[in-house]
Amino acid sequence: MTASTNLPKADLASVRNLISNSRQSRHNRGVIAVSAVPEWTGDSEFTFDGQSVKVRTAPSVLAIRDALTERSHVDWVIILTDRTSAELPVGILEHLAAGRLSNLDPWPVLREMFSASKQEFNLLSLKNESARAVLRELDGQQMVPAPGGVLTNEHLFTSLARDRFGLKPAEFTPHSIAMWSMNREDALRFDGWRSRTDPQLFDEFLSWISGRLGPLGSPFTTVLRTTGPTELVPLGLVAALLDNGTAISTAFPAALETSIKVRTLLEVHLGGTAGLTEQQLIAWGNTAALAVSGTEVSADILRRGENLVTSLQADSLIARSDVLPSAMTPRIGHFAAALVESTQTGSLATVENAWANVISHRSARMDTNDAPRDVRVGSAALRLLRWLQRPAAQPSTLASWLTEHRSDLSWVDGAVNAAFTGADNTALASAAHRIVDLVRQRRSTADRQFASLLAANGAHRSTSAEMPLLIEDLLDRVVRPLTVPQPGATGSSNPVKPSPVLLIVADGMSTTVANETVADALRRYRPQWQECVLEDSNDLQTALAVLPTVTKFSRCSLLTGALATGTQDRERSGFASWLQSNALPAIGQVLFHKADMDAVSRGHALAIDVRVALEDTGNRPVVACVLNDIDDALDRSDPIGSSWSTSSFKHLDALLAAAAAVGRTVVLTSDHGHVVERREQPSVQRGTRESARYRSATGVDPTSLPADEVLVEGERVRTDDHRAILAVDEQVRYTGLKAGYHGGATLSEAVIPVSILVNGAIPPHLGLVLRPNPVPVWWDPQRTTTVATTVATEPVRAVPKRKPAVKPAPQPDSLFDVAEPAAPSATPKPAGGRDLVAELLASPLFTQQYNSFPPRITKPVIGLFIQGLINGNGRLPLSQAAEILGVQAGRARRTIAALSQVINADGVVALSENGIEVELAAGLMFEQYEVKP
Repeated sequence: MTASTNLPKADLASVRNLISNSRQSRHNRGVIAVSAVPEWTGDSEFTFDGQSVKVRTAPSVLAIRDALTERSHVDWVIILTDRTSAELPVGILEHLAAGRLSNLDPWPVLREMFSASKQEFNLLSLKNESARAVLRELDGQQMVPAPGGVLTNEHLFTSLARDRFGLKPAEFTPHSIAMWSMNREDALRFDGWRSRTDPQLFDEFLSWISGRLGPLGSPFTTVLRTTGPTELVPLGLVAALLDNGTAISTAFPAALETSIKVRTLLEVHLGGTAGLTEQQLIAWGNTAALAVSGTEVSADILRRGENLVTSLQADSLIARSDVLPSAMTPRIGHFAAALVESTQTGSLATVENAWANVISHRSARMDTNDAPRDVRVGSAALRLLRWLQRPAAQPSTLASWLTEHRSDLSWVDGAVNAAFTGADNTALASAAHRIVDLVRQRRSTADRQFASLLAANGAHRSTSAEMPLLIEDLLDRVVRPLTVPQPGATGSSNPVKPSPVLLIVADGMSTTVANETVADALRRYRPQWQECVLEDSNDLQTALAVLPTVTKFSRCSLLTGALATGTQDRERSGFASWLQSNALPAIGQVLFHKADMDAVSRGHALAIDVRVALEDTGNRPVVACVLNDIDDALDRSDPIGSSWSTSSFKHLDALLAAAAAVGRTVVLTSDHGHVVERREQPSVQRGTRESARYRSATGVDPTSLPADEVLVEGERVRTDDHRAILAVDEQVRYTGLKAGYHGGATLSEAVIPVSILVNGAIPPHLGLVLRPNPVPVWWDPQRTTTVATTVATEPVRAVPKRKPAVKPAPQPDSLFDVAEPAAPSATPKPAGGRDLVAELLASPLFTQQYNSFPPRITKPVIGLFIQGLINGNGRLPLSQAAEILGVQAGRARRTIAALSQVINADGVVALSENGIEVELAAGLMFEQYEVKP
């Protein structure tokens, strides 16, 4: 006997191929003896293409003779034997279909499986066992034919990976592998395949994929071989801590011996493989950080990363991580220390850099409801500190005070409320408290100055050009112009119809709340909803409430279009009268109060009567709805630190949707604002009066009033004697303790926000233009570039920026290490008037990519970045790229990595960086997004 150790093992796929080949040689049945290990683990009898097959093992000539006796019982007898041809006598060979021993050649079978007639030279390194392993893996499956009829490693392994563990053909990039590894189901499938597949085939696969992954090929395949996919990203998060060339590593330096120890332990964890290079560590860290930058990341991935940090003794480096949860605590501590220092020195440079480290962390979620408490407080404190370094505005007219409040002071009030919620970090809490105290002192001064001017000029109606929009004139000056009919076709006999409007009065909504609510509406519904202003009417973005600033005076005057006092009945009759006097139809109910809004809706988002009225644009072009959510909150809850959104109002989202469906322009406004109760001294009740923030002036000597009260007299003061004493400082109240109050003379109570919202294209006949970015420059210096984005089909004119009342003095310190992004309007257009970059940004594929992998860079800035690369012939230094993107130079590479995830769609690498420059294959990018020059 001869040894059979070098013989192949037969499998079902190879047996089937032998039968198929015999059929092609015109043998319809018979015996096939195969030179193979005489072992068979499958069914000894089975059916193939309607014929019966029996497999026999024959370790001897005698066994072969016995197997031959089966040929009369089945169509095919397959004999597996380790006997050589020389050992088989003629009496046996003549009974074989081929007249000889057959060999198990896997390559023809493999090619046939993929409908290929050829194969590449080094397919599976020409290893027969690997080829047989593939046949066993894919036996009986319908495979995608090889392109051009040539079977390659690329096609074979992508097919195998997709079928066995969910890796798609276009996903053999470091980022895609990292994202795939975080899918628990796919990772388990890979581990199962790794444990059962042929070792040679597994080695071939790892060798191939290593070549696809560049510098990360070696560490990635080491992890796949030793621990499996689940540790790819967690280990990368540890590798990211060893990058000493970033801004964050400078902020949190580590001793050299610490880095060496962690690096050594990491290499030992990988099985003692050859040392990791700096390039590999950086690439691995960037890939892992990018993989977990999205919103949907398994907590198990981050938990494994945290555990690895501890086991690899990298705890002292944890602050360098942009994603691991425990990194936020030291970053907040570092920021708090810098904030304390800045309150003492007046310098902002250090604290701005420390804050950049905080908000770059994955869990920061700044300006969202999910932001951690310390992030909300830290953000507010820093914004207020920036504001304190600016010179105090000195408006000289009521109109300029209203403008100042809408554009600046209302944002200050919002930041004060956010900071007032309190921090967990004690150093941050102390610094924030100190800053808030300084801000409130300045705000109190501003309120007293405004109240004095209000008493002098706001209690009487005036036609002076220095007067602001008065709330009783809002219907005439804002709503009426928006009802201008759209010009009809020449010679048309159809009567012109007023343009439809929805007036939403959010009772008690301050300008601060309006800022948040409108921003939320635009953020959630962009690009459908846009905020506009009437052209050449910047003074119509705010209105001055009547006095005292309470509902029965101010809302009644608003809805009647004249100075008035009354409740809902008076508002209904006055509103109907105004519509009639302006020749606006009102067939049916057009003003809806709280009870109307809360009526049974029968499955609809809005009460039936409200919905019907909104849909009836012909007979009811102007509809008004009153929302009481804010006023109710002042009675029942604590509004300090609350984030107001459209969903904070019971019916606002539904009203916007209904207005959009029928093309109504929306005017969102209020009747008065409010001040909040901070539950601090000297907030104590001063006497007993009928209203929280005003009292009768009867018998009061005006000269004896304290500085925190003001006497107002005139026809715009709607008390019986047209006189009242109004509270000025927010701590003053005349009734019992509540969550908030109104009726006084502060800017927060007297200034009424007016926002005009348009869905879709801006109707050109209404004289509207987009409202510029309302965020003040100190709110977030890197995000205040004015960008006019619109879906309008008609040209839209931008509103010029309002000149500040006082020219800001130069700042003592630069807020950031880099310049702000240039204005998007500087983007050059290609010949022919087309903007290819704009077309790319508007394409469905880019929208899908942007939504799937949301970066922290806005689309207009991405457009600037792409155009800059195009202007630079596809190359930009990293420092210049950082300047365009508005990030610190040390964070440029990670930002580019995030943008690569968006721009490099479907595995096409158009955007890359080499450590020195950013490179863009513009033609390839435009082709991928189907933007043709």
